Amino acid sequence: MRDGGTSGFRDTKPVFRSDDIFYGWWIVAVAFVTHCVTTGIVFYSFGVFLTVLTDAFGWSRAEVSWGFSLVSLCGAIYAPLVGRAVDRFGPRVSQIVGALAMSAGFVLLRGIENKVAFYLLMGGLVSFGSTALGPLPSNTAVSNWFVALRGRALGIATAGISMGGVIFVPLTHLLIARLGWRDAFAALGVLIVAIVIPPVAWLMVRRPEDIGLRPDGGVRRSGEHIGIEHEHERSVTPREAMRQRNFWLITAAFALTVMGLSATLLHQVSFLLDRGISGAAGAFTLGATAGVGVLGKLGFGYLLDHFGQRRVIVWCFGLQALGVVLLAATYSWPMLVLFVLVYGFAMGGNATLQATILGECFGRLYYGAIAGRMTPFIVIGQAVGVPLLGAVRDRCGSYVPAFGLVVGLNLLAMTLIARLEVPHARSR
Repeated sequence: MRDGGTSGFRDTKPVFRSDDIFYGWWIVAVAFVTHCVTTGIVFYSFGVFLTVLTDAFGWSRAEVSWGFSLVSLCGAIYAPLVGRAVDRFGPRVSQIVGALAMSAGFVLLRGIENKVAFYLLMGGLVSFGSTALGPLPSNTAVSNWFVALRGRALGIATAGISMGGVIFVPLTHLLIARLGWRDAFAALGVLIVAIVIPPVAWLMVRRPEDIGLRPDGGVRRSGEHIGIEHEHERSVTPREAMRQRNFWLITAAFALTVMGLSATLLHQVSFLLDRGISGAAGAFTLGATAGVGVLGKLGFGYLLDHFGQRRVIVWCFGLQALGVVLLAATYSWPMLVLFVLVYGFAMGGNATLQATILGECFGRLYYGAIAGRMTPFIVIGQAVGVPLLGAVRDRCGSYVPAFGLVVGLNLLAMTLIARLEVPHARSR
């Protein structure tokens, strides 16, 4: 693929365009769909498959959890390459290739007979596909299309992450009940291609300048003092970003919270089974948590328009810690409902805030490459957290000690973000 000359490999011309709606909102809609499918199928549905695979093969929960961890660990290798490709050629090609790879991985999971095959598919096709399809290209595209309205746009787009849990947790449970877990894997693989490729191929465009438009559709809010020219001026290269303290504070803080968040969600159904709640009810609860997460993403997007980014992120991490405490104390349905409301809202803000603070601190010109360099460190935390919780539960016979660790990680992340120096005056 070449960077100059022909634009055959670049997503510079949309198949569809309407003058009645700023085209950036179509980019948000596509990002919503890709977030929904990627996270819903790779992340949320895995929480349903966790106990199913444990029962089918006699593997421990930690052993099954390592399959998901390999998605994260191998994604750390793929992310810098994907980030550079997205900045250079745009997200459309990356996402189409990613959808095909991820789909193939799930179809092939139908035939696994041992851990080696399971690990190879999760770390290979599933990991590469989800990296090339998911948050990295989607958030890059949305951040390119919006500056003043970035918080709102990313809040709507990343709501797809939580909607993925609402849709795919009960759907996966239904598919397993009706078809068995093997055909459920294959069915999800087919759905990936059917749902993702049409809107990406039809609508995705890298940045507004490619089709003669400007970010935010030329809209500037009253009192907004960051112009498009300044946005370009304050953009820093990936190498410069990695020399700044902000890069490492953001990386460490979100690595800690993602470590706890992914482990908590993926083990939520198993934890509730330990507390005497059925698998179907546990799957419904996980879907409900994701559903409240939709409100969290929209809510934190709104908060970003009225309060400083640093303050909002600290609130988000604090509420996550409180939510985990509520889950550990759950022995009744009222306490479980309270957990769903508090933790669902708080964890919903994580992806939105990570995406917006990155653009706020480093600009949009090299957003994909910087996100690609940050991603490996964050997903390592995610990869460690999931099997760690499983190992603690297997050894101690309880999730409570591990949940105490998750609370500590969130509190440490709060102290790191509190030291962040956000360049935009309104974010202090």
